[in-house]
Amino acid sequence: MKKIFATMAMMMTMTVASFAQSAVATAGGEATGDGSVSFTVGQTVFTAVANENGSISQGVQQAYEITTETGIDVTEIQLSAFPNPTSDVLNLQINGEFRTVAYALYTNTSKRVAKGVVNGSETQIQMGAFKPGVYFLEVKAEGKTVKRFKVVKN
Repeated sequence: MKKIFATMAMMMTMTVASFAQSAVATAGGEATGDGSVSFTVGQTVFTAVANENGSISQGVQQAYEITTETGIDVTEIQLSAFPNPTSDVLNLQINGEFRTVAYALYTNTSKRVAKGVVNGSETQIQMGAFKPGVYFLEVKAEGKTVKRFKVVKN
């Protein structure tokens, strides 16, 4: 009788375990905006979806990656973009003398969403109307790319 009970208990445990979650969630929640999404932190298997409006990786906590790419080697100009990540205004600070300095802001699909000419040592780029995601800020001095910044918009 004990063998039958032990066998039945083991079979039920294996059946229940086969329908268990494939991830142990350590945290999670729900985010809303133009749509809504539920998320889980700690999931080991995920699916990533991307389009021109942004990207999402389901169930995975994404770390911020802030990088700069250097264009031509120019020592006469120093550039910085802050705060990064930003939610509203991105400040582009320039130290150096150039006749013409311009910027262009692109989405992660290379669509230009803003451009302008830099006036003075600090220029504000309004990003409040843009969707959250990754953007690339390209700065040109006298027609040549000096630096590209990877900017995260919250």
